[in-house]
Amino acid sequence: MFTILRQAFRRTTQNWQIVLVIFLVNFTLGLIVAYPSFSIIKAESEQSLAFEKLIKDFDFTVFYDFMHKNGKSLVSLIPVGFLLAGLYTLLNIFFSGGILSQFKVRDTFKLSEFLKNSWHYFLRFFMLFLIQLIFLIIALLATFVVFGIFGVIADGKTEPTFVAWMIFPSTFTFFIITLLLNVGDYARVLLHRDDLLNPWKAFWKATEYIFRNFKTMQVYWAIVVVGFAIMLIYLMLESTIGMTSGFKIWLMFVIQQFFIFCRVFIRTWNLSNAFDFVSLRPIPLTPKPIIIESIIKEEVSQETQTNKEHDSETKLSE
Repeated sequence: MFTILRQAFRRTTQNWQIVLVIFLVNFTLGLIVAYPSFSIIKAESEQSLAFEKLIKDFDFTVFYDFMHKNGKSLVSLIPVGFLLAGLYTLLNIFFSGGILSQFKVRDTFKLSEFLKNSWHYFLRFFMLFLIQLIFLIIALLATFVVFGIFGVIADGKTEPTFVAWMIFPSTFTFFIITLLLNVGDYARVLLHRDDLLNPWKAFWKATEYIFRNFKTMQVYWAIVVVGFAIMLIYLMLESTIGMTSGFKIWLMFVIQQFFIFCRVFIRTWNLSNAFDFVSLRPIPLTPKPIIIESIIKEEVSQETQTNKEHDSETKLSE
């Protein structure tokens, strides 16, 4: 497991240009939404000191008053937020093909080739995402049912007993969600390796592959632990530094962007783990169909021509 993690980490650091490109695109999209959102909130607060107080030190009373008076003005930002989330998802799908192609060629990074390869695999990866999304929705519905059942069983019991009863549904939820996310990564790798494989078969082949090589889940969970540790470090820095002045606000902004860069790096690292694991334990490619029709026709035409020549020679001899 650690060999895969080290090898994939090295591969990701060698392709740091990919991480930088993805980060810059995400940063640009964030600015497109963040600036008008800040302007709307600033305008609705009518340049009041309450808004400045809310930025420096969160006060729920100030926040409640602001939302009660001006909350309707923020409704227009909700569709923008959903649109931004959709763009993030599409970009994540789009860049996956370019990332895997760059891992395969192991050549100098070229933005034009990266975008070209990203576009080449986008449609198949998008269809795979829709399949994965359907199963994620089904899994979430199943987890709601499981939580409901265990909630009824634990109803009326003491708090420690209630928490103990919730361990199983929480573990089940974590396992099924991480499994489906991991299947999506391995299915992308399989689709990238096998041009004759369709998204549906790739999804099921990836599922079978993960259950036959369950160490893939251990690798994925290790990356989850790394991501969780980075998030804790960020929260600790945020609580320590605070946002009590303009300098500290800008400092936290820089730190926040660094941690977003780390998150993009981890996402790329995770895809590299799947790529390396399949490289070490490959799946046989889909056999290409052999077309023999043209060969048979060519042989028949040659035989016909030979027979005609033989007949003509026989007639001349007579």
